[in-house]
Amino acid sequence: MEKSIKVINLDIQGMTCAGCVSSLEKALSKVDGVHLAEVNFALNRASVRYNPEFANYSQLESAVKAAGFSARLKCENNEFAELYEKSEDEYQKLYGQVKFALGFTVPLVLLAMAPMLGLSLPVIISPETKPLNYGMIQLLLTLPVLWAGRNFYAKGFFLFFNLSPNMDTLIATGTSAAVGFSIWNLSGTSQNIGGLYFETACVIISLILLGKSLEFKSRIRASEAIYSLLKLRPKEAVLVNNGKESSILIDLVESGDILRILPGSTIPVDGVIVKGSSYLDESMLTGEPVAVKKTVGTEVIGGTLNTNGVLDVKVKRVGAETTLSGIIQMVENSQLSKSRVSRMADKVAAVFVPIVLFISLVSGFLWWLSGAEVNEIVSYTIAVMVIACPCALGLATPIAILVGTGIGARNGVLFRSALALESTHDLNTIFIDKTGTLTEGCPKVTKLITNEDFTKEDLLFYASYAEKGSEHPLGKAVVDEAKKYSFNSTEVSGFEAKPGFGVKALVNGYTVIIGNQSFMEAEKILFGNLPEIAKEIPKGSTSVFVGIEGELAGVICLGDQTRLESKQSVFKIREMGIEVVMLTGDQETPAKAVAKKTGITNLHFGISPEEKSKIIKKYQQKGYRVGMVGDGINDAPALAQAEIGISMGTGTDVALKSSDLVLMKNDLRQVVFALLLSRATLKNIQQNLFWAFSYNVISIPIAAGLLVPFGGPALHPMLAAAAMALSSVSVVLNSLRLRKFSFSQVSQ
Repeated sequence: MEKSIKVINLDIQGMTCAGCVSSLEKALSKVDGVHLAEVNFALNRASVRYNPEFANYSQLESAVKAAGFSARLKCENNEFAELYEKSEDEYQKLYGQVKFALGFTVPLVLLAMAPMLGLSLPVIISPETKPLNYGMIQLLLTLPVLWAGRNFYAKGFFLFFNLSPNMDTLIATGTSAAVGFSIWNLSGTSQNIGGLYFETACVIISLILLGKSLEFKSRIRASEAIYSLLKLRPKEAVLVNNGKESSILIDLVESGDILRILPGSTIPVDGVIVKGSSYLDESMLTGEPVAVKKTVGTEVIGGTLNTNGVLDVKVKRVGAETTLSGIIQMVENSQLSKSRVSRMADKVAAVFVPIVLFISLVSGFLWWLSGAEVNEIVSYTIAVMVIACPCALGLATPIAILVGTGIGARNGVLFRSALALESTHDLNTIFIDKTGTLTEGCPKVTKLITNEDFTKEDLLFYASYAEKGSEHPLGKAVVDEAKKYSFNSTEVSGFEAKPGFGVKALVNGYTVIIGNQSFMEAEKILFGNLPEIAKEIPKGSTSVFVGIEGELAGVICLGDQTRLESKQSVFKIREMGIEVVMLTGDQETPAKAVAKKTGITNLHFGISPEEKSKIIKKYQQKGYRVGMVGDGINDAPALAQAEIGISMGTGTDVALKSSDLVLMKNDLRQVVFALLLSRATLKNIQQNLFWAFSYNVISIPIAAGLLVPFGGPALHPMLAAAAMALSSVSVVLNSLRLRKFSFSQVSQ
């Protein structure tokens, strides 16, 4: 059943507050075949898991429309820039509404405040001589402002009658009560100008529109991470065909084409350099500020900048298959997903508006029982409706996640989901693979030790051809060493990799076994004079045993340099109160040598991939929250077992698919960065939620006038509207502070 489940992402239009999230999720979940619907208010997106046998896009779109919103299929990466620019246009439109509303609100407020300020008005509109004219002028100034805020009424009352009230409902109800009560007083025989609340309604609408525009602008700024990545992709490329150059649209480029990359231009696709050399700026993808030298045979990534030389690049991956597209997709998915905290906040926001409406009515009723004047009752009732803010709750988590994952992407740290970002904060133990993680991952052959029946050339010949199909760094090192010799090509078949042990193959008709001592024993290789050979193995080196036709042919000794940043990174991780454990399939001597250099005191060596996974499971059973850092096939089971699997971006596809966190370069400092970023983001979320909850817990009782009997202040609805608008904006601005977080934090 799970295989038939599909995921569709929708761009949602018309959401105005966190209450809309619950309405949409309920509407989508009611569609037959829908397994899970998640709506992200900050991104205006919905992710729906559904069975295509029972549900389709049209049904989902209809459900969204019936709930009072509109939907369209989420744009592809190449359309996102256009959507981003449309968001800017929408902001300008909203800002125009603010200016329009203020253009009528300001003179209305001056007119309403004139009697209190002692200002004299023309006799024809004087409240003393012509109260009706005075009131009618206020009403005429109010109508354009109501038009500017018409969406509040259209959406608010629609959702109210559909039993899904949101923030728009509170604003629409509160301002309608103010305008309606004012018209009632104006049309009465006494023409009570003291009971006019036209300016209150207009100020509320103007302030809410202003707050929405500031919030909208801030949310656009929070989305800049993906947009900045999209801007890295040029729209055209220079195609080289039979020595001739021609400009071609990037969408027409195919795998195998040769593209010419001029100095100062961006690499448009993933490929391999076939001519030329240059330095590439990869900072936008890896966070590394230093340009990297690239020569013939080196792979290049689309989106990186060619700083000086001319390059001819053979295209390997285009469109959605490129590394940059994968990064963008991963960032979008992480921002669209929900963390545990976000789900909790959404549940609160779902019941928030009905509770506020109830509190508003109860407070009005209690003030009526106390004998308060009608003006007071209306003021308190409207103030409660207007000051309540579910938006702050709804934005507290997703905006912080949006900014946090974007900052991570800019620094080469990619979280697969919001849950991964949140869970990284909880880790107290980090397991680290040795080869390619703590070390350079580029071991070199340092010594060849042979049995008396074999020569060094024989040993290297058979070993190198057997290792040709291997992905392991040790195998590649053996193959690289063999390139120094002019070995004749030979037949290889039956290649079989045993992760964590070694490889097996038929080379020129001979069975060749390469791997650790345990593998040799399992394959019943005759060791012969192993004690004599063992004496010649250099201390701290990695030994690879080679068996040919059931007999030990010799040992290939390899050395791998410890990364310069490994010791500093291990120290930083431990400084954060996180235990560091080494897991490696390598032998005791080289494993202990690396552990000593990097400051790791807890290590497990000579273990298989399955054993790595079992060790992590034992720690988890004891209550440890575990992260695993690796980069190879043999790390995949351990990466999958850990709460957070962290894979190096240069690792194998299997390792990347098993991980929750991808690092774009082999640098343990990025692990430190990811841990610090996760902690900073969670701290920001906690601050946002504390402010959002505290604001509503404190402000609603004040707005209801509960402090007035004790000599406390009464809150005017206009001040309530200002506070409400400020609460949402403050949460978003606090989240934007995360943008200052940078890789320099690692070295502090």
